[in-house]
Amino acid sequence: MSVSGRRPAALPAGLHATMLCFITTDAAIQPGALRIALQEAVAKSFNRITVDGDMSTNDTVLVLANGLAGNVLMTDRVARAVKAGKRPGGSAEFLVFLAALEHVCLELAKKIVRDGEGVHRVVTVRVRGAKNEREADAAARAIANSALVKTSWHGGDPNWGRIIDALGYSAATVIEDQIDIGYSAPGARRVLWSLKKGQPTKATFPKLCEAVAPTEFDLHVNLNLGDASAVMYAADLTEEYVDFNKGDVGDAGSLGG
Repeated sequence: MSVSGRRPAALPAGLHATMLCFITTDAAIQPGALRIALQEAVAKSFNRITVDGDMSTNDTVLVLANGLAGNVLMTDRVARAVKAGKRPGGSAEFLVFLAALEHVCLELAKKIVRDGEGVHRVVTVRVRGAKNEREADAAARAIANSALVKTSWHGGDPNWGRIIDALGYSAATVIEDQIDIGYSAPGARRVLWSLKKGQPTKATFPKLCEAVAPTEFDLHVNLNLGDASAVMYAADLTEEYVDFNKGDVGDAGSLGG
């Protein structure tokens, strides 16, 4: 059986690079349960990445299961119950499968960002403290897709002004004197804050530059307005990206889709 977990894009998609992902498993699982698992995994991975903000009309994630593992069949009923927050009999097996699928999807999604055209730095944008999940998502995507923010990442510039700018035009509720902005190593708890409650901290510019110098780091944004959070895995924007994508009208083979 094959199940597609990619939903139509909510916004017009650009005709650029196309992502085709095919995952196989020996798990015994009904089609509806597999679809639910894939949609959950894609929501936390492939739908959380950005290189340039564009999507292809053909972006696809497929998973195929042949049932050869011989496990107790994971049913549609159990998957629907788990999605609803319940834990019926058989849910433990489904949760283990879901965790494995989410891990695979996230690792593959991150590789897409790392392998982007001319990518030099990969930044995990972590937004918390939003009023609701929709606003947290809007804030994270605005930052991750901002050309000004992405070029500052490439230049190693810890420019919180551009981050504030992106937050300001996002659909998220923002109160400037409530915002915290900081940097950390990937997955680290220790954060070097550049902004607290809308005001610059005592962190020196050289220290902030040092925090964003690695090829991968985390950007932390706390809106301090609620409990919702969101994450995006984003790339910087480089000269190589422009060179790769602009093509040459004198060489048809160099032109993109």
